Amino acid sequence: MATIKGQNLRIFLGNAETTPIAAALQCVLQVTMNVQERSTKDDEGAWARNHVASLTWNVRVNGAVTLDPDRNDPASLMDRIGQMVYVRLALASGEQNSTMGDMLICGYAILSDVQITAQNRQRGTYDVTLTGCKNLINEVRRLRSSQGHYLKTADGHILAAPHQG
Repeated sequence: MATIKGQNLRIFLGNAETTPIAAALQCVLQVTMNVQERSTKDDEGAWARNHVASLTWNVRVNGAVTLDPDRNDPASLMDRIGQMVYVRLALASGEQNSTMGDMLICGYAILSDVQITAQNRQRGTYDVTLTGCKNLINEVRRLRSSQGHYLKTADGHILAAPHQG
């Protein structure tokens, strides 16, 4: 099993044209299971009876402020606050680690927060929060033909399906 370096694991936004969040310094995926106690007076023992109430997920990205119109820079992200976007956590390679490789997870999220911090004599940074609004899909693989070519729809979308381990 190979390990993956942090610079090769990126957050990409978009469905057809997938671009990474520019100049990312740190990416965090958080999946949370919310539980609810359902104990009654009839239960025996001292332990609470918990049941799953819901699952939530979010992605947070911290990065250096840049002006990079070809990628998702802070200015373009601010324009999309409140919009639903397609999020992919994927391996990256190529120039500036901007070429998407194999996806680890994907799903739709609302771009819920963009915060820019500018301190005197320090590099400006930004924080982005994407709050999941639909199911998070893991182990997604792009579909290939027998010749190794990725399968695309007529409008340029690459076909993918959950991986059957």
